[in-house]
Amino acid sequence: MIEVLAPVFGLALLDSLNPSAVAITLYLLLSGGSFVPRVISYAAGIFSANLVLGAALMLGLGSVAGLFDGPVAYGAQGVVGAALLGYAILAPDNPKKEKKERRPRSLGLGAVFLLGMTITVVEFSTALPYLGALAILTNAGLTAGQWLPVLAAYNLVFVSPPLLLLGVYRAFGARVRPTLERWKERLQGASREALLWVLGIAGFLLLADSVRYFGFF
Repeated sequence: MIEVLAPVFGLALLDSLNPSAVAITLYLLLSGGSFVPRVISYAAGIFSANLVLGAALMLGLGSVAGLFDGPVAYGAQGVVGAALLGYAILAPDNPKKEKKERRPRSLGLGAVFLLGMTITVVEFSTALPYLGALAILTNAGLTAGQWLPVLAAYNLVFVSPPLLLLGVYRAFGARVRPTLERWKERLQGASREALLWVLGIAGFLLLADSVRYFGFF
């Protein structure tokens, strides 16, 4: 089981470094008012959408599990991992363009919860670490009773940065506000670099899992 959990939670830690989620969390924290329920609602929206989408995919993939188990499936996984790693290393630089900051129009709890769900659904097709983790769980041939707790734990790790930021800001308040303001400004221009890091590490983990299957190490 450790050979399944290690890459899955490695991908979860990687996936948690989501600049979009962190940037919106910083905005919610720094906007004043009742920031605690807002951030919790936002994190709950992300968690709920990601868990439901992941479970739906696992159930769908489970019905054709035989296609995802064996040398061909692991070989394809290795090719995808190598391609992601290669792209992350060799991707050409893009000229920097000014981007509008994505901000919630309403700070009501329901609106913030829906915002978390909506962003998760919109960005799901690019959630390569999560998709890689789902592939690993499917290849492992786990039952629903086994993979569902792992999926829930994955998503708890995924939403941990917003909750950690909430805890830090609640504990230290004005003392950390200037630092959080600087982080917020930096994140606005760092999305592409963060994506390349995510692609590279996700590619490495998928490639390593494939290589492990074929017994190269």
